Amino acid sequence: MTRKATPDQTRDASDNWENEGGQASRRTGNPAASHQELERLGIKSVATTTYEWGGYRYTNAADAIAAAKRAADD
Repeated sequence: MTRKATPDQTRDASDNWENEGGQASRRTGNPAASHQELERLGIKSVATTTYEWGGYRYTNAADAIAAAKRAADD
């Protein structure tokens, strides 16, 4: 049985993960060097739309809709 999401459950998804093992590690180093390496390797940055619902993030709108509908049916 699944309960409906409460406002507390709709926090930022990173809250859930960071509480399980501590704060996420911070990247160190030279950002310009990282950019140069990405460029050298032909790796490109791509902007994506992210959908957030119930403390989870989805890159597929249909998955977010399905999750919300499942919760509404309970």
